[in-house]
Amino acid sequence: MARDTKAKIIAAAANVAVARGVQNLTMEAVAEEAGISKGGVFYHFGSKQELLLGMVQALVDITEKEVSAAQAQDHEAGSWLRGFIRACLTNSAEDLGPVGRLSVAFLTAAANDTTLLAPMNERQPAWREAINTSGIDPVQAQIVRLAADGLWINDVMGVPVLDAAERAAVIERLEAMTRKDTEPE
Repeated sequence: MARDTKAKIIAAAANVAVARGVQNLTMEAVAEEAGISKGGVFYHFGSKQELLLGMVQALVDITEKEVSAAQAQDHEAGSWLRGFIRACLTNSAEDLGPVGRLSVAFLTAAANDTTLLAPMNERQPAWREAINTSGIDPVQAQIVRLAADGLWINDVMGVPVLDAAERAAVIERLEAMTRKDTEPE
C-alpha cells in the first residue's frame, strides 16, 4: 500500500510541476492533487527535496524495468541497448501514469538543482558497464544510447524535430545499430 501511495504522490507531483511549474510545486499542492493530506505527503517524503529525488528515482526505476523486460525476452548482443531505446520511448508507467510529465518535472527540477540528478548519476557506472559489455562495439553502443536520450528529450520538450515517418526510421536504425552484424568495419 505504501508503494502505491508513493507512486500516487510522485504522479501528482509531476502533474503539479507540469501544470503549474516546478516553482509552484508545494507539498500542499501535491497533497491536493493526490487527494491525500499534506501530512500523508510528508509521511512518505519528508521534504520537497526528497519528493524531487523520488521523482528522479522513479525515472531511473522505469528505465531499468524496461531494460530488464527487454533482456528477459532478448538474449542477443545489444539487448541492453534495445531495452534502453524502449525505455526512452516509454509514454506511461503502470503505477505512475504519463511518464512525460515525470520527465518534464525531472528536467525542470534538475536544471534548478543538479544535486537532484543523484539517483541518475549513481546508476551511470552500471549503465556504462552494461553498454560497454553489450556485445557490440562500445563506441557505437554509446552513440545509440546518446541518440535514444536525444529522442527522449525531444519527446519531453515537445520539439517536433522529426515527423512520424522520420522518427520511426530513426528508431528502426538505432535498433539495427544494436545488432552485432551492423558494427563498423
